Amino acid sequence: MSSAAALHQALEWQVTFWSGEVTQQERDGFAQWLDAAPAHAQAWAQVQRTDAQLQSLARPAAAQALRARATPQRRRALLGIAGLLAGGGLAAYAGRETSPWQRMLADHSSARGERREIVLPDGTRIVLGSASAIDVHYGPRQRQVRLLAGEIFISTAADASARPFMVQTAQGTVRALGTRFGVRQTDDWIEVGVEQGAVEISPATGGAAARRRLDAGQQARLSQAGVQAIGPLEANATAWSRGVLVAERMRLEDFLAELGRYRSGVLRSDPAVRDLIVSGVYPLDDTDHALRILAQALPLQITTATRWWVTVRPAG
Repeated sequence: MSSAAALHQALEWQVTFWSGEVTQQERDGFAQWLDAAPAHAQAWAQVQRTDAQLQSLARPAAAQALRARATPQRRRALLGIAGLLAGGGLAAYAGRETSPWQRMLADHSSARGERREIVLPDGTRIVLGSASAIDVHYGPRQRQVRLLAGEIFISTAADASARPFMVQTAQGTVRALGTRFGVRQTDDWIEVGVEQGAVEISPATGGAAARRRLDAGQQARLSQAGVQAIGPLEANATAWSRGVLVAERMRLEDFLAELGRYRSGVLRSDPAVRDLIVSGVYPLDDTDHALRILAQALPLQITTATRWWVTVRPAG
């Protein structure tokens, strides 16, 4: 395989990890790809060296300016420039519509592993989780935030004009009723958790009859078809907004998948330990420290092949 082809594949894997939603099958596929040839490891290292440069394109001021002229031709040109930053052969990504590019063009966005707080004109505060993006539209009749990727935690402020506050997603709408709440986006559904006050959630299809109210201490999933799995708010549902991952009897594999959303590269577990139970509070701003805490709490060892390749194995 040519170095250009390997570099192309490496960026494709980086795009996958940037998404924040990586399946175990994808992680295993990446492991096989990385081990298949020395050129693959070299290409992956090159992409990682330029990751910060690519992410810097998502700075709010630049993103806002790009949105104003984001015709298909200009968008392709922008992605071609991003490809040049990472090295020759990556301009082929110019035509792709992927989560990283969407974040670059958003009104507000965060990099992978970053938590970022913004304050809107009315005093509403929004914390963006890892690899998240939103557009904001405040009009005379309503205040609207569109969640493009990732997750957000919102503390709404009172509005002098009594405009409703809405979070719009592909699956439906969340209307705040004076509240503190979180919304997390996946490919097929959103998860809404309410800490204070209440929200009204409405699927994209189904009309008024499909609307549901969530009160403080409740959470639910919303798909285009309707509201599902209304239940008590889990401890870890909104704890990320405070910089911690709260684990209450989580499987190790699930714990690492969640922690892995806040770091680049692959974080995987040996099959022998995937079903171990994890409890405790772990920092998201320093995932290496979180892994050291994990290894002290359970009979585990952390094996680091590279900065971007970490495996959790049985101790000994």
